[in-house]
Amino acid sequence: MERNSSSSYFRKIRVIAPKYLRKFTFDKMIELEIPESVTDFIEGRVPKRIGTKHYLALARQSSKFYPRYAEYIDRLSERPKVTK
Repeated sequence: MERNSSSSYFRKIRVIAPKYLRKFTFDKMIELEIPESVTDFIEGRVPKRIGTKHYLALARQSSKFYPRYAEYIDRLSERPKVTK
């Protein structure tokens, strides 16, 4: 699925736009004290010509820090649903 077609698809079915999910994820990872460089790496915002050594270092760091966000998502999904 291409970027433009996915955005129009989500708009059509009245689901939140993917850019807002990415923004929420980025902000929450920073709040969870995950370094910004690692957060950018996890979200795929790394420069195209990144060096192998630097890439591997970020991959190791992301393996270390990502569980913080995964645990947050698990806790979030366990919250009781609020009904109106």
